[in-house]
Amino acid sequence: EKRQFTPIHTPHTHPTHTNTMRSFMLLPCIISVLAAVSWEAEATFRMRRHRPSALSPVLAFSSLLVPRGGSVAPQEGPMYEDAVDMPESKLLEDGTVFPLTLSPSTVPSSAEEWVAENRERIVNGLLPRHGAVVIRGLDLPDAEAFSRVVKVLDFEEQPYIGGNAVRTVVAPGVFTSNESPPSERIPFHHEMAQVPSFPTKVLFYCETPSAKGGSTPIVRSDEVCDLLRRDYPSLYSRFKSEGVRYVRTAPMDDDSASALGRGWKGTFGTEERGGCEAKMREDGFEWEWLEGGDLKTTSKVLSAVRDVDGKEVFFNQVIAAYSGWNDSRNVASRAVLFGLTKDVLPAAEMDRFVSDVDGLAVSFEWKKGDVLIIDNRQVMHSRAPFVKPRRVLASLGR
Repeated sequence: EKRQFTPIHTPHTHPTHTNTMRSFMLLPCIISVLAAVSWEAEATFRMRRHRPSALSPVLAFSSLLVPRGGSVAPQEGPMYEDAVDMPESKLLEDGTVFPLTLSPSTVPSSAEEWVAENRERIVNGLLPRHGAVVIRGLDLPDAEAFSRVVKVLDFEEQPYIGGNAVRTVVAPGVFTSNESPPSERIPFHHEMAQVPSFPTKVLFYCETPSAKGGSTPIVRSDEVCDLLRRDYPSLYSRFKSEGVRYVRTAPMDDDSASALGRGWKGTFGTEERGGCEAKMREDGFEWEWLEGGDLKTTSKVLSAVRDVDGKEVFFNQVIAAYSGWNDSRNVASRAVLFGLTKDVLPAAEMDRFVSDVDGLAVSFEWKKGDVLIIDNRQVMHSRAPFVKPRRVLASLGR
């Protein structure tokens, strides 16, 4: 009743006492909020076997005052009994762990058996929600073992047509990741976003971790798009309204000294200029044949900002092209253009933007046998420089 909240100054009710009572009356509300937040986090981090959540004390205290299952408690999320703690992971604003790390709670008879049993949950449940899933602790000694896991996952195989990295097939559905020199940093990108047909799933497998460096940093593109819209509104507006074009000069044959050194024969899957031109015409490229057999291509206008499952994402190769497409044939600052005007990107803003994106990324240390599955629509990846030996393999699917 209203009179219960109205201070009445009587000889037995001092104003100071009234303020204290008001503060105490707010305590259940505060505890309810803490309980809601902590229960959501607990549902996400349940069964983290390596160490308890930092929210555990809050949960323990709030559970004494607010009955579990009461009206203030959020509905609990899925139980991840095989989720483990990766210290490098981060908690996004919506409570999602990025990346989610799974490890078998009991030793499976084979890696393929565990993947087969969990395929539906991972591919159609966890991956769309978290954007990236690390599977750690399976017995995967080599490329052939990883290839068997790829087969069990049963993605539609994505041919590497239009990609610009030098790669070597090492097992069915499995090839080397970018073979550029280990001193080269490969900037953030969505795999094959510079061509009309791109994979929706990217898988990495660590056969040999580097003793120093060699991580595969990842970043959520919806976070990147939020950053762009908030802090770089003019860039965001032009990317969204104009799209982008990519300009690249490819050698005739592969140049393994370059991060974008794949020759045009491998890029378009043909040995002849006529077949190459037919493929470029089909995909909307403009092109020019240069001396020595090099080929300069300009893509059609491609979207830079897209909608994925109701979220805007910065889906493109803009950061990689702008900051990484440098070699004896290409200059990165002219490798990506605004789509309609064909203007080069503003250097000062882009440099700050690229640096800010690095601050959103997650980078973890590879362990032998690790598998990283990325939703290529939502997540960009890169590669840090490293000291040899290192062998990280890849597979693409849809």
